[in-house]
Amino acid sequence: MMEYKGYVATVEYDGSVERLHGRVVNTGAYPIATFEATEVRELRLEFERSVDEYLSSCREDGVEPLAPFSGKLQLRLGSELHRRVALAAAESGQSINSWITQVLAAEAPG
Repeated sequence: MMEYKGYVATVEYDGSVERLHGRVVNTGAYPIATFEATEVRELRLEFERSVDEYLSSCREDGVEPLAPFSGKLQLRLGSELHRRVALAAAESGQSINSWITQVLAAEAPG
């Protein structure tokens, strides 16, 4: 993975055409940019150029760019898990949001 200005891209290699393909993955269902190259250094430059062009285009069009990872996440827990989470949060003296954030921060890599 590569990161630039908060945008994260994944990379795949296509051996049939000997090219590296990348796409921005942290802006929702549809990537804001895709890019390709034959060398890693060139791929990084294409990634950065793609993000910069996307941001420039948004500015020119007066459109708010899709933000990488807004910090908001909706969860559907089911009623039993919701009850267990609420009890655990209450027992620790935290809100449900604070408790979930603490648990995820402790478990998430990196």
